[in-house]
Amino acid sequence: MQNSAPENGQSRPAPHRNVLLLGLMLGVLLSALDQTIVGTSLPKIIASIGGFEHIAWVFTSYMLASVVMIPLAGKLSDLYGRRIVFLSGMIVFLAGSVLCGLAGDIMQLILYRGIQGLGGGIIFPVSMATVADIYAPAERGKVQGAIGGAFGLASVVGPFLGGWIVDNFFVWGIASWRWVFYINLPVGIAAISVVARNFPRHVRKDTLPMDYAGIATLSTSLVALLLITAWGGETYDWNSAPIYGLAALSAAAMAAFIIIELRAKDPIIPPSLFKSSIFTVSTIAVLVTGVCMFGMIYFIPTYMQGVVGISATYSGAVLLPLSLLMVLSSFASGVLLNRLGYKSFALAGCLMTASGLYLIAQLGTSPPIWLAVLEMMYLGVGIGFMLQTYIVATQNDVDKKQVGTATGTLVLLRQLGATLGVTALGVVLNDRLASELPAHLPKPALDGLLALPFINGHIGEIPSLLLRPDFLASPMMSPAIVAGMKDAVAASLSAVFLIGMVFALLGFAVTLFLKSKPLKSAEEYHNGGPAPAGNASATKASPDAGGDTPAVNGGALPMQRDAPRT
Repeated sequence: MQNSAPENGQSRPAPHRNVLLLGLMLGVLLSALDQTIVGTSLPKIIASIGGFEHIAWVFTSYMLASVVMIPLAGKLSDLYGRRIVFLSGMIVFLAGSVLCGLAGDIMQLILYRGIQGLGGGIIFPVSMATVADIYAPAERGKVQGAIGGAFGLASVVGPFLGGWIVDNFFVWGIASWRWVFYINLPVGIAAISVVARNFPRHVRKDTLPMDYAGIATLSTSLVALLLITAWGGETYDWNSAPIYGLAALSAAAMAAFIIIELRAKDPIIPPSLFKSSIFTVSTIAVLVTGVCMFGMIYFIPTYMQGVVGISATYSGAVLLPLSLLMVLSSFASGVLLNRLGYKSFALAGCLMTASGLYLIAQLGTSPPIWLAVLEMMYLGVGIGFMLQTYIVATQNDVDKKQVGTATGTLVLLRQLGATLGVTALGVVLNDRLASELPAHLPKPALDGLLALPFINGHIGEIPSLLLRPDFLASPMMSPAIVAGMKDAVAASLSAVFLIGMVFALLGFAVTLFLKSKPLKSAEEYHNGGPAPAGNASATKASPDAGGDTPAVNGGALPMQRDAPRT
């Protein structure tokens, strides 16, 4: 086998990139699947170990840890190489999985989910950055789409798999819910074995100090912001001192972070990245589109089960086409990016998402199921067009030494958009319910519902009654009251979908400023310019400090594995 071109006297063999891609996809699928499986398993978990009042923290702890780790992972992979950072993330994730399976109470589970989140926050951004290393921009769209499709696959398979495991999987005397976490081990070990054998080696050439002050201030700002979303309106009133204090802390820490980054020798998010108009536009676009891309997926099942009145299992089947179309359109757009340009897909995705949300907002309380499915399929195509487009555009434009950092920043902002979007839209939903329910229900009926022990005066909890077949059959739930509740919830969710439409249109407006650049060929990407005539297949190894970027034989042939160490 041939080795890559020598670099400072050292040979850097190239991996077999298609096998490496398989390992990356397994890792991404694992981290995404874990979240969807846990969601459907939580009732059984809580029934076993207790702690219902802390159930939200099973998600929140994972989210806090992963969001803090995302930008740090990108920077670390630029400095020390993708291989060691990705493998570390996988090992931490699997260790957290084992600990979660051993948890004896809810507090242990919350702590161990945080450990899982640290690993999960590493896996996705480093996978995307690695794709940028081993595939030229002209090829990258379809590959990024395939990795992004792992999330769509997880959203389809996860809920069914989680339910099946907790209902049926009881092996070796181990409680079934613990296998929700132990099932990660064989997949994770397979991913580690593939990646460890095929990742390119990395030699660090700089000795710049880590930006610890930047890490600390950014983490503080993000944690405070996410605690607002976790506690606001639940643990504390939105107008309470703790929420105001967290908001002030988040703002102050972000201001300090910006000042530190402007002065740091090697900032965790270099201000120089914002000299790229493509990066700047993409950061804004992924933030606002994250609200509608993922926030809407969160509320559509509520509409299908609570308003349309179908079961959770049937709802999953109805949502299956949306998820599949999202995956397929993400991959298809990646294949066509080089021909049609990334900007056209980003604009089309924003418009289709906006119009799809408008159509869903008009469905009402008893739409034909086939019509709802068609509109959700249309929405899925729009979301798929946006899923990886901004990342491909950014990776095509920024310096190779900053690909990991730039990718991690975009992933972070999309995650923040999704998290904050779900919270903000939830506030809108509750506010609308507070006005719609009195308008659609007689006061005695509404007062009776509010007096129920499990409602306890919280008007926002009333729609949960529509998800309980046993309660719908009770004498107090007359057809008129059920119809009034459905009308109120449908009107409230319609407002939520229309706000999501506005965010999609904002994404369209921002994307109009996205500069359209041809995707670089392998020769242009690895050599920094067009390939010499008659030498289209020879590509030199990248000399950058952060790259892990080996020779790729023109970007068309499979890459070779690491040579054995001597």
